[in-house]
Amino acid sequence: MTTLRLAPLLLLLLASGCGNKQEQTTAPATPGTNASAPDELPANTNAAIPLEPANLEASAQTNSPPAQKPVDPLEEKYQEALAKMRTAESMADAEAAGQIFREAADKGSAAAQHALGVCYSTGIGVSKNPEEALAWFEKSAAQGYADAQFKIASIYIRGDGIPADETKALEFLRAAANQGHPEAQYNLATLYATGKSVEKNAAEAAKWYQKAAEAGHPTAQSNLGFFYANGEVFEKSMDEALKWWRKAAEQGQPSAQFNLAQALFEGKALPKDLVEAYKWYNLAAGQGDRDAASMRNALAVELTPSELADALKRSREFTSALRAKWAAEEGGIFGSPTVPAEPDTRK
Repeated sequence: MTTLRLAPLLLLLLASGCGNKQEQTTAPATPGTNASAPDELPANTNAAIPLEPANLEASAQTNSPPAQKPVDPLEEKYQEALAKMRTAESMADAEAAGQIFREAADKGSAAAQHALGVCYSTGIGVSKNPEEALAWFEKSAAQGYADAQFKIASIYIRGDGIPADETKALEFLRAAANQGHPEAQYNLATLYATGKSVEKNAAEAAKWYQKAAEAGHPTAQSNLGFFYANGEVFEKSMDEALKWWRKAAEQGQPSAQFNLAQALFEGKALPKDLVEAYKWYNLAAGQGDRDAASMRNALAVELTPSELADALKRSREFTSALRAKWAAEEGGIFGSPTVPAEPDTRK
């Protein structure tokens, strides 16, 4: 097969924003975790309990409605603030939401402490203050809140308002990754893949890419596909490689789009389909991939006018759907508030 593409090994920590979003590529000219349903239910899942005297009590318990969980006042307060922040239309609305976050944070809500840290790191609802943001993230992280642990790792990597510290960054990154945080898992995998801050270890990189990929992280999915294609860590399997490349490509990941296009163009690992190959080359090219642009341009002369029109139509439809999906997810935990961020007023 023609040279395959490993996605650029760039740490997302360097561009960490206010939300727990997965890396997004630029929308072509374009974390979430999708839980999979089990293939089949265990046998006799819905089997009735015989109504014999000894089983009457068990039957009554089984058929009774599940007990309602007690309402957590702090969770209610956090959700109230979150809803207010997401619908804020003025600075006063954002400040009111920030005050509710503070009330819940002061009473020990890890989620509210994290949210208040986000407020201070972005200047939404409060004056921007990196030191205050770190203090609230640390309170939240001390309670095991994975988003806050990841934020602290990001701060220490960048040296945002404090001296950079790779050791502390790795400590918090690993803590978040061990709790299943996809961004943290991807970044930890990248450290092992590049040998930055840790000893280079392909097996560890593949392990953490797999965890992040299974949680839906597109670049992790792309790189996991590469590991299956080259057989360095896993047994070589183009079926597995293509499975992960397709998942990543459908989320807009350009390296995966290029690799999927290659497979469709060559017709070895997949049935040859030049129209679909053109679509994926075109999508990757729209994100600045020069190799994809070269392959797309060369392929264009092999397609009939109707085939080319079909390929372009597929590209437009894909881009439109993906942009709509990203627009709905934009803005991190606060959605897309219309209020401007407060400036950093520290002297």
